Amino acid sequence: MSVMDDFDTKMTNILYAEWNTQDARVVPKTEDVAQYNGAKKLQATYLYADMADSTLLVKTVEAELAARVIRAYLRIAVDCIRAKGGHIRSFDGDRVMGIFIGDTRRNDAVVAALNITWVVEKALNPQLATKMWAANKKFTVSHRSGIDDGDTFIVRGGARNNSDLVSVGDAPNIAAKLSGLRGESGTTTITSRVYNALFDSNKTSVNGQAMWVKRPQTHVGPHIVSTYSCGWMRQP
Repeated sequence: MSVMDDFDTKMTNILYAEWNTQDARVVPKTEDVAQYNGAKKLQATYLYADMADSTLLVKTVEAELAARVIRAYLRIAVDCIRAKGGHIRSFDGDRVMGIFIGDTRRNDAVVAALNITWVVEKALNPQLATKMWAANKKFTVSHRSGIDDGDTFIVRGGARNNSDLVSVGDAPNIAAKLSGLRGESGTTTITSRVYNALFDSNKTSVNGQAMWVKRPQTHVGPHIVSTYSCGWMRQP
């Protein structure tokens, strides 16, 4: 069999095989989804936490120190997501994806995002300011969490012994795009689908101030999305 014949066979199998689709009640792990044509349908909230300016960080300090900062940010995000019941399913450089399910999933994801901001501002950045920058090289971690909710189609991408889960749907795509927003105030941006499901305690602060500011409608690929941004934080 030629290389071309081999790829033709693989592409035919991928493009035309019938999906073996199941409704999921838990967030699947890689081994829970069949390699060949398995798929899981899931209603979930996706949170992407993305550290900003990592390219500038690498240019500012040596690679070993930059790696420490990125690792610290990812650890903060992972711990805060897990503490609110989220499941980590993907890393992409300095960005992490968490998946939340259940009736309170949108509130849980928002609180996790507010917790991430608190730890970055109260723990990580003070450490960087006082301990790690003896060489007068300054860098303050800034970041954004993007959150959206919706139905998702989860499959495995790659090849045997070298594959991972891929979430296909509006929610993961939009949440990822929102986490990459730069040049606006706040550290958390959510869609109206998330905002409309929030408890009052996650919309208004203890002193009665509104926590969220409605943004102009955002173009995310082919979608026009109503979003809200927040600069508040909450101690875990």
